[in-house]
Amino acid sequence: MTKEEIEAFLTGAKFTFAKTMAKIPHSWIVRKDYDDATFLEVMNFIKNNGYVEKFFGRPYIYYNVGPHKYWVATDRSGFSDPTAIINRAKL
Repeated sequence: MTKEEIEAFLTGAKFTFAKTMAKIPHSWIVRKDYDDATFLEVMNFIKNNGYVEKFFGRPYIYYNVGPHKYWVATDRSGFSDPTAIINRAKL
């Protein structure tokens, strides 16, 4: 996928507000709800083209598109987690 296709995926996806973390407003999409190859490619793009920023002392890799930053969260090391999510928050 091209950078433009990745960014179109991110900006066009239907993100769900993380209501259990309302004091840290952000939204998410989960890998199992999307074509696996596409989602994995987007996850890897964020990993390979983003920047590191710490959140509560833990480093995450963020990628900015327009007014939002995106980052990947998994419960497993690496990107093999089928429950992986991509988060989005306002910059």
